[in-house]
Amino acid sequence: MHSHSGKKIFLAYALLCAVILSSCNSGENISSASDTTASVTAVFDTDTNDTVTSDSEPLSEADTESVSITSETEASITGIESDRTVPDTDISETSASRSTVSNTTETVLTESAPVSEISTTTADAPELSETASIAETTATKPVEVIIPDVKVPLANGTSVFLEEKAELDYGNASDGYISVVYKGSSAQAKLRIANGNVQYDHDISTDGTRDFIPLMGSGSYTVKVYEHISGKNFAPILSGEFEVSIKNENDTYLYPNKYVNYGKNSECVKKAAEVCVGKSGDVEEIAAIFGYISENISYDKQLAATVQSGYIPDPDRTLASGKGICFDYASLFAAMCRSRGIPTRLVIGYADPNIYHAWNEVYTDETGWITPELFLKKKGYNIADATFYSSNSDKKKIADYISNDGNYSAVYRY
Repeated sequence: MHSHSGKKIFLAYALLCAVILSSCNSGENISSASDTTASVTAVFDTDTNDTVTSDSEPLSEADTESVSITSETEASITGIESDRTVPDTDISETSASRSTVSNTTETVLTESAPVSEISTTTADAPELSETASIAETTATKPVEVIIPDVKVPLANGTSVFLEEKAELDYGNASDGYISVVYKGSSAQAKLRIANGNVQYDHDISTDGTRDFIPLMGSGSYTVKVYEHISGKNFAPILSGEFEVSIKNENDTYLYPNKYVNYGKNSECVKKAAEVCVGKSGDVEEIAAIFGYISENISYDKQLAATVQSGYIPDPDRTLASGKGICFDYASLFAAMCRSRGIPTRLVIGYADPNIYHAWNEVYTDETGWITPELFLKKKGYNIADATFYSSNSDKKKIADYISNDGNYSAVYRY
């Protein structure tokens, strides 16, 4: 991390200017947190390798080698309802089918500025002078929108745990991710992944889709795959252990994964390329992406009120609908930034007062990780939480809230 106070002040000022130019004050007031949520059943500091401590009933391995899971923990990320509030803010949280990643051929789109109608010389119209004709028939030079190559997660088959009903590939663990495929017939399956005292549970696809899962840094990992048996019981069908030293831990947050799902042909990648045309450096691009999302994505209260267990965001869906809950905002922002080569975390945790929430952290060489603790701001402006910022009409008030590091507590990073 290369951070210097002088550079940060300069970047803070540059980002503020960029955001002011790109952001607008549109957005609806959020007044309560009754809609807020996205819950992850994976937790820290468990007592045993097979027990999850969470707000819901624990997941534990029984003597019969099955695991009992409450209805609240039947998904790695769950929409939950809360009646807690953030002052003048209404917040919400929280599956995307993995999109097919295209080849690495660079694609160039062109967008022409609109050309006004051109008068023609007819019996009913005055003849244009030569100068006027040339001026009116000259179109603005097209703007090149270059779609960049994006990182593509792979399953290379060199290091695999394989059982009849499941396959887990950790051949690319040094790049910060693994992949898992469930091959059984159950309607529900889970991956439990632990690194020391940090443990996450993930719902995994049951339609044969390969899910790419981010790791939690270098270390010694234990992995287990479970399938649903009956009621709340899940039986282990695969287990393994491996050691990994991640080459560059920031690279973990440059790859697509189950929760930040995109490929080169994704609309969110194209949109990121469009909004970043003419921008210079990561800070300006981050500001442009944040400004675009703040202006064009609105908070979906109906979805927040009805979201079901197991909800996973889809950046392209959010972009197309123009609305989402906090998990959608954070996933879209991460996808757009990652496609520009900017390491970006999707963070899930708590916003004061005790609201389950999702936001982002981004990394630049000049600043290190930009988080609620290290923010680029002037007059309280912060870029980490697009949901709160876009959904509140009082930008100054919500910016002051966002820029107070005491209002945020991260639990999971994807």
